[in-house]
Amino acid sequence: MARRIAFFTIGESPRSDVVPEMARCLGEHVRIDEFGVLDGLDAAQRAALSPRLGSHRFASRLRDGTPVELDHHATEARLAALMQQADDKGYDALVPLCTGTLIPRMHSLVVEPQQVVDHHVAALSAHCRALGLIVPLAAQVATFHLAQPVACAVKTVHASPYETAPAAADAAFDAAGRALAECDLIVMHCMGYGQAMRARVAQASGRPTLLSNRIVADALAQLLA
Repeated sequence: MARRIAFFTIGESPRSDVVPEMARCLGEHVRIDEFGVLDGLDAAQRAALSPRLGSHRFASRLRDGTPVELDHHATEARLAALMQQADDKGYDALVPLCTGTLIPRMHSLVVEPQQVVDHHVAALSAHCRALGLIVPLAAQVATFHLAQPVACAVKTVHASPYETAPAAADAAFDAAGRALAECDLIVMHCMGYGQAMRARVAQASGRPTLLSNRIVADALAQLLA
């Protein structure tokens, strides 16, 4: 029996950088529909979602790969409204492609990456001395916090999954890995990070390194099996 899930990006769909890797974990029996907060918006409407001074911000991308930064609260509200439009439409699960959102309760099953990833990380880090986190933006380092507190020290660095220059991207992930080499466990805390990025961080750090989208995809695979 075919299963149906809806993915919601805070950027523009489809997310060709993320969804194909997740789809391989889910299997051919799962049908995926994609929706984006920025889909169909003109330049003025996108500008209205730009980060406010001093507020927490999101990182995402447009369909063509262009990176964008978005205001946390305005984007989260638009994401929730977009997901509510798909609620009760026969999906087995609604899944935002962001690890920093808080979504209101709906009739459909909502799988929130922030809750899945952060509780998973809290459990795995229970016996760690230090946990390393990688986030996309330098501006997120000071304001970032896990939804579930951990009992060990936390070190957070940044490296963007949306860097369009390959050499600069490789250098950023190498530097992030080296900066976290003393941590017991590293978590790449954004759904935009991919397997090649994870491998680079793991090699540079020599430490176990987890992908947020893989954690979520593995949980979804079991839910939809």
